[in-house]
Amino acid sequence: MKFKNFAFLMFLIFTSALTQAQPSRGFKEQTDQQRQERMEKIKNAKIAYLTDKLQLTTEQAQKFWPVYNAYEAERRQARVKPRLMKEANLETMSDTQLREAITEMHNVRQNELNVEKQYVDKFLKVISVKQLATLYRSEREFTRVLLKKLDNHRPMGSR
Repeated sequence: MKFKNFAFLMFLIFTSALTQAQPSRGFKEQTDQQRQERMEKIKNAKIAYLTDKLQLTTEQAQKFWPVYNAYEAERRQARVKPRLMKEANLETMSDTQLREAITEMHNVRQNELNVEKQYVDKFLKVISVKQLATLYRSEREFTRVLLKKLDNHRPMGSR
């Protein structure tokens, strides 16, 4: 129970840190150190959030987080994708280029799915099936909460 309260406290600290952020400062204006500190706060908040949602015991948490961190690293690696579609002007791209970009986008998604499938058994050695399902749901919830917080603290002119 104490661990659950700690996790909730960490989440509250994170949300209060976001409310204290300087709204006039854009992402591009941040220094690397500020960006790193912000990412560290987000990571800590995610740990607290997921620990609370999964109701991990201390023993489970000790085994779960190394597996989860490896999973996240592999997912991040699988997510590396060319920015062809994002940065290019779609109007100037040929059909062949667009087709290649779409195929690459599908390959990236498939790679991410493959990583998720590879980690199911690894997770199930540490947490229950119900906790694993809760993990997938809670990751999406955390992302929504985070994006909503960030959007609420963005200056009005930059929306």
